[in-house]
Amino acid sequence: MSPIRVLLADDHPALRKGIRTILEMEDDIKVVAEADDGEETMRLIDETQPDVMILDVSMPRKSGLDVIKELSKRSVLTNVLVLSAYDDENFITEMIESGAAGYLLKREAPETIVEAVRGVAAGETGWFSKAIIEKIIQQTKNQFIPRPRLTEREKEILHYLALGWRNTQIADKLNISERTVRYHLRNIYDKVGADSRGMAIAWGVQHGFGKDQKA
Repeated sequence: MSPIRVLLADDHPALRKGIRTILEMEDDIKVVAEADDGEETMRLIDETQPDVMILDVSMPRKSGLDVIKELSKRSVLTNVLVLSAYDDENFITEMIESGAAGYLLKREAPETIVEAVRGVAAGETGWFSKAIIEKIIQQTKNQFIPRPRLTEREKEILHYLALGWRNTQIADKLNISERTVRYHLRNIYDKVGADSRGMAIAWGVQHGFGKDQKA
């Protein structure tokens, strides 16, 4: 199986180096290029055709938002994971609506970034930092289905999802396969009216999941 091809787009060399080191410790991920401004980012997307781009918001010559908006107008297969220090809710919403599959803050744990890259490469959306989730709750709380009937297994998975656990962690905890976790997550999305992992987490947090006891 071919490794996940990643493009790093950030104007801070030290941060790029750190993220590259984290990613290339994994056998299934390969960093194929780095860019330090928006124009170079667009050129390298065309040249390298990465599976995932880790994109900073603030870059010279073309901002991260400009990059993602331009990508949305093209038939580009690259999935975008934003990695930023910005947590303004209006800005986050604009990035997501423009096509970002996830939005992580730069203070996230390395393993979370790795898991998000894998998820985004697989076509998953909604890989958000917890602080981002809180903002999503405020913006989307009236869009959810109030209280659907969840199975006990779905409640268990939603509990750990709301804690910020990764699919692999949930699978290990419940002694089931990661594929089974993904199956239950799709059912949860449908039942609560979420179209992404982030919205499902937001629904779970809003309804008391992720605390000491499952809701």
